[in-house]
Amino acid sequence: MIKQSKQNLFYALEKSKHRANENVTPSLFPNDAELNDTEYWLFSDLYNIFGPTNMGKHGDLPMNIVQSTNMFTDYNKIPRAKRPKNFFNFCNNHILTVTNDYDLDGVIKHDAPDAQMTRYACWSLTKQFPNRIFSQLYFMMPNATFKDLYNTGYKFSRIYQRGEMGIVDMIANGIAYRNHADMRAFNRALHRAFFYSTSADKIRDFYKISGSIYNHMGTQSLLARRLALRRAIDKYDASPNMSFNTFLNTACTELGNERIKMISRLNRAPEQDFSRTSISNLASELKNMERAFKQKFALQKLR
Repeated sequence: MIKQSKQNLFYALEKSKHRANENVTPSLFPNDAELNDTEYWLFSDLYNIFGPTNMGKHGDLPMNIVQSTNMFTDYNKIPRAKRPKNFFNFCNNHILTVTNDYDLDGVIKHDAPDAQMTRYACWSLTKQFPNRIFSQLYFMMPNATFKDLYNTGYKFSRIYQRGEMGIVDMIANGIAYRNHADMRAFNRALHRAFFYSTSADKIRDFYKISGSIYNHMGTQSLLARRLALRRAIDKYDASPNMSFNTFLNTACTELGNERIKMISRLNRAPEQDFSRTSISNLASELKNMERAFKQKFALQKLR
């Protein structure tokens, strides 16, 4: 089901793609406008695809380019010789405000404000939402097939899941610390509930990895552990009189349940969902991809 929704997203973005010169009739000696094949997407289309959660209210359409500084933090990183003369020009190269007719949430708008946004601008917009890695990669990887995008997005989703799991881990450990628990025993109990008899040392030896095993867990095991601990924490927060032992038992039960669900759904136990590539190496790979993308697309112009 998740894969299907990403497939729908992929085809919706493909269908809504435009080029700056698509309505220009070429002449015998074409000028810059005729040769400009910069790709762009309309803000109204992106709003209908991603929804208000990721795009804001439609009234927040980026009409005032200067207010979009959080989207374009790379201006000062562009070599001075290639850099547009000022930040305003840089933004205007990537967002062009227009009037347009479109359907917005089922309501037809005529001559309403809209904006053309380059591939770089669209990536910058989705970059603000770390959980939208598939959308980021769509704009970063032009001409990629859905299969390539899906597999790459799945690989890099470990970065987001590891970060989110780190947050709930910190909260759970905070509860244990405030209750003067033996921290090693606490974390050992959580580990056994999720991995059963497979110790951290056995996992490290089998996968030939070092350091924290959390930095090598796969997307599914990271997600399962995060959901389990999040539910236990929510139950603890909702019950002011819950003892620490009850919290620990609740957390272990939730982890055991997520283990069973994972095996049932994927025919794979948490200890079988590991990667030899660490999260830090993944993050470095993603940064290198972003750097290459910006070098190629940050200097494009809509006009």
